[in-house]
Amino acid sequence: MTFIKKHINLSYSFDGSIKRIETWQYPLPALREILLNAIVHRDYKNSTDIIIKIFDNKIRFSNPGNLYGELTLEDLNHNSYVPSHRNKLLVEMFYLLGEIEKYGTGYVRIKEQLKEHGNLSIEIKEQGQYFVVDVVPEANLLENTNESDHLKQKTSEKILSLIANDHEITIAELAEKIAVTTRTIERNLKKLQASNRIKRVGSDRSGHWEIL
Repeated sequence: MTFIKKHINLSYSFDGSIKRIETWQYPLPALREILLNAIVHRDYKNSTDIIIKIFDNKIRFSNPGNLYGELTLEDLNHNSYVPSHRNKLLVEMFYLLGEIEKYGTGYVRIKEQLKEHGNLSIEIKEQGQYFVVDVVPEANLLENTNESDHLKQKTSEKILSLIANDHEITIAELAEKIAVTTRTIERNLKKLQASNRIKRVGSDRSGHWEIL
């Protein structure tokens, strides 16, 4: 969760008291539930890792292993499923620790939490050997906004955040993490350099970035 919180937005508001109200871009309990589900339901015979990708417009969790038993995507989408556990002992352990519900109410709670947060939903699919969960804003979230300028600004801020965490990050790595083209990254880097927000030290191959 530390990684996720580091890469999503946090806003503040006040209700008239001296205490500020923190609002995360996505509801943390729902993200935590998705992550816990990934841990307990993944296929541990598959040596690949659980992959979390954070984009400007969604968070993607890719979990090794497709749905287990007779469970289907349609069942999950309609909240009409009987849970089937691939890792029964792991599920039991997390249940006894109070981390999860044993009998398969996780996705129902996730949907409720996203709905309460506002304008968020999940999309699930099987992709190759992975079970993929996307947390996405509903279609009307960006209505009546200057979407192009907003996304450009967010791309630059994402670049700055990633460089702050890794001064040797490459253009290709930036493009992959932000889910844009390398040309978009190069254009944003030039603008950031021109506005004296970053500088390149050393060569393109062996140098690094510095935030000014």
